[in-house]
Amino acid sequence: MNKAKVDNIENMERYMLHGRGEIMQKLRQLGKKNSLISLHFADNTMLSTVVDVLADRNLLVLDYGGDEKLNQKLLKNNRAVVKTDYDGITAQFSIEDIRKARLQGKPSFACPLPESMLWVQRREFYRVKIPLSENVVCELIHGDEHRKEYPVLDISTGGIALFDKDNELELEPGNEFHNCKLTLGEHGTGLVNLEIRNRIPVNPAEPAEGSRSGCAFLNMTGDFEITVQKFINMVDMQQKRVES
Repeated sequence: MNKAKVDNIENMERYMLHGRGEIMQKLRQLGKKNSLISLHFADNTMLSTVVDVLADRNLLVLDYGGDEKLNQKLLKNNRAVVKTDYDGITAQFSIEDIRKARLQGKPSFACPLPESMLWVQRREFYRVKIPLSENVVCELIHGDEHRKEYPVLDISTGGIALFDKDNELELEPGNEFHNCKLTLGEHGTGLVNLEIRNRIPVNPAEPAEGSRSGCAFLNMTGDFEITVQKFINMVDMQQKRVES
């Protein structure tokens, strides 16, 4: 069987959690926020959410998928790497011994709690949502010449999230785009290289409404990184003024 691998992140051990209590707390945090997670197994990917953490039984309960063929593939493979990226946090962990279960009458997946978890929460990954008042877009080159602009949903110095209303097949995890034109409204424009890291529906109940493609910056120049950081600080300050 193919076994998915946790992404290689610099100084990974620094961000690994091994304490059972701490891991359960993080899993419950994902469940409370209803964060979409992706399960990667045997060249397949499916979306799910954390339904519950049963400490007394040492079980993690995940939402059962809508595609029964994919559900059966996961159960047959019996292991997966779970990934999610939200609010500037990257979380990844492996699960095994996956089986079908029922919780409160609903089908679900159940598996033992992971023994370790990657939980990366660094200041440079702090994300801000793009306010409606700012026209922030990123132009990607498809093929040799076709250029297309995508609205940017949020941004950090580590990457951006693009809104893809047409569900472009090229915006799949692992694909790279070079010399992308990132325009931060009136605050500056620069060329960036991007790698697609994850892709989820904006509205899981209506996948046709478009998707959110999370992208990581690759080798961004120092000058433009400073511009991005200044833009993030400006948006953050504006949002805090509104909240206060």
